[in-house]
Amino acid sequence: MVQYILFPGEAEAMVQGLEMVSYEEYGLERWYNYHSYLTKLNMQVSAQPMTVMAINSAQTQGDEFVKEYLVTHQKLDMLVADLVAIELWKEKVFSSFLRDQIEPSSSFPIYTLLYHELLVANLLETVTFHADAMETLNDAAVDLSDWCYRALCYLVAEFPSEEKKREFISMKDKVLDNNLGDLERQNRVISFDKGMKAVSLVRHLIDHSLSANSVLPLGVARRLLQTNDVVLVLCQLLEQAPWTAIGLDEETGKPQRLLWQESGTWIAEDKVKTPVGKTEGQIWLCLYQILLANHSSLRYDCSVGHRRAALLRIRSYLTEVKLDVLPVLIDLRRFLEQLSLSDNPGGASNTSGVAEVCLVELVPEIREALCKKYAKKWKQTCRTFRELIESERGRQASRRAATQWSDTFSEQHMEKLFASMGDGVLDGTANPLGNAPKCVVCGADAPKRCSRCRQEWYCRRECQVKHWPKHKKACDLLYNSEKA
Repeated sequence: MVQYILFPGEAEAMVQGLEMVSYEEYGLERWYNYHSYLTKLNMQVSAQPMTVMAINSAQTQGDEFVKEYLVTHQKLDMLVADLVAIELWKEKVFSSFLRDQIEPSSSFPIYTLLYHELLVANLLETVTFHADAMETLNDAAVDLSDWCYRALCYLVAEFPSEEKKREFISMKDKVLDNNLGDLERQNRVISFDKGMKAVSLVRHLIDHSLSANSVLPLGVARRLLQTNDVVLVLCQLLEQAPWTAIGLDEETGKPQRLLWQESGTWIAEDKVKTPVGKTEGQIWLCLYQILLANHSSLRYDCSVGHRRAALLRIRSYLTEVKLDVLPVLIDLRRFLEQLSLSDNPGGASNTSGVAEVCLVELVPEIREALCKKYAKKWKQTCRTFRELIESERGRQASRRAATQWSDTFSEQHMEKLFASMGDGVLDGTANPLGNAPKCVVCGADAPKRCSRCRQEWYCRRECQVKHWPKHKKACDLLYNSEKA
């Protein structure tokens, strides 16, 4: 049974109303309305029944009317443009906030922008599993592939060692005393999560560009395999495994291996039901399709020295346990064994004549257009945004949006959202949007929450009193907006 957070008529009206918002309108009423529409559409997509243990991320049952409306009204290429735009805004404007070290009076307007990128990525991750949705992207798929590549490179660069992963796990739930520092912390958590979303998106791009019934231009595959050489990044991710880390057991204090879940939580390895997580499985399937199930005219040349070395390094990760879970990887292991014995294994490194004579390459037009439009204007854009969110107009828009957000994430909506995952209990390991209630101060189970705004959770009064200086501004904002 489909759980309706939005009825089909409401969803179609929202999809029809989706329009790109320019940087000049970030933090205004129009921006918050647009963000609210996407939030509700994303919640409806997540509320549809799904097979939790499936390797792919798409909904496998139920009414997919949100996807149908996005395809029918040609909104998916706009979502890609929005994804690229918000990424560039973070790179240019948010980084300027961090450099200038000027404290915003409220972190809410900036946080919604940081979270927005993850929101759009999650929506695209779900709908692009379907060929008809991917087909409507057209040339925007090149920008999407480049966005994925940059997100994967972030994971490789930021988590090269167990020490870095432990540092990330220890800081991700620690609320800092200043708004700017806490926004930087939240941005790191969001950037990690979007990297995991990028793995699924790359899987969908490869599947729809290299399959026998490809719906994407050949230039998308060329961008992935040749220009960006995504295979090298995927191999490096398998080696570094940012989805696993060594942490301490809260009860015994002993080291234990933790695995990242889509909810954003890290749980003990012995509590996971499958030895191959979704993210790792997606990467293995990507490599399998590129090397052994490629039906396009483009071939990946494995005989090149650095490519061959990277592929041979991942042989040891193909254990018998993983082969039992994903039997198709038996052929991949056999291929890698042949590669170790020959510099030019048959069928894998012969580049077709079609690819050789192809001189036209698709370029990421969306990002290039934005960079050209705002060249030498980023400082002014940052200054304008800072003035806007501190103005009375910006503060009022923020207050109304905060109230709306509170209503959107009500307990009633959350129950609908997770009812399709089994018994309907809010389980922190299954929750795709956040953890089950935990104390914002110490992380313990939190049966109580702020009586004024009802947004922050606490395990006891001492933690609430300790957190009050940090929480006061946000609490006043929500409380006053509700009274108004």
